[in-house]
Amino acid sequence: MTTDIRERQAIRRSSNVPAYSQLAEILERQIASLTDEQRARALPSEGDLSRQYGLSRITVRQALKSLEAKGLVYSAQGRGSFPTVPRVKGISGFHSFTSEVRRNGQEPGTRILETAEVDGLPSVVTDKLPVSEGENGPQVHLRRLRLIDGVPIAVEDAWLPKAMFPDLGTTDFTDGSLYALLADRWGVDPAWTDALIEPDRASPEVSRLLDIETDDPVLVAWRVTVTAEDKVFERVRSIYRPGFSLRVARYRLG
Repeated sequence: MTTDIRERQAIRRSSNVPAYSQLAEILERQIASLTDEQRARALPSEGDLSRQYGLSRITVRQALKSLEAKGLVYSAQGRGSFPTVPRVKGISGFHSFTSEVRRNGQEPGTRILETAEVDGLPSVVTDKLPVSEGENGPQVHLRRLRLIDGVPIAVEDAWLPKAMFPDLGTTDFTDGSLYALLADRWGVDPAWTDALIEPDRASPEVSRLLDIETDDPVLVAWRVTVTAEDKVFERVRSIYRPGFSLRVARYRLG
């Protein structure tokens, strides 16, 4: 099923503005008015847009590419182009998710998928993030689905040293901020984070959780969070649905 985008403005043939730019502007305005449900559907195909606006498929493709470059749509091989979820101003992906979302006047949500104590960090983490000698002891693994205004945004896995947080595994994380809990109960505050950002494709499990298709493009953010004393207390993998972009940097958190 495709998103129902109806023509609201014709292409001005006598304009100095290229036809592909005019179409991109028209589509951008129409995309901005879509509901979350409509954003889950593909845009009209290149052929449909070509017939609707009387343009060549090459021109339509240029318009879609310009929207993709602006982060407004993404392409899924064999399935067409889809509107992205609007990026949320101020959500860096590296601070407290709960606090940042609320600061923007939106409602954060969390669904706990798993809480478990494990013997050490899995290889998927040690292959991506630096682990010093003595840091790979027992961990508390916390897996959460992050939501904004009810829309699933990211699947997040966090590993925290059990030695630092001995009873963390029995804590209810459904409401509130993990960072607020760590500060209140153990006096641990985040100061710095080092991050690795990479593109990937959605696994069947991730696609189900984020309500996207298997192999859709996703953005994966790996990070190590440390205190002001440079003590590592968290390693995280966040898998974001299409439409999010993050900058590789070293962020001051405190």
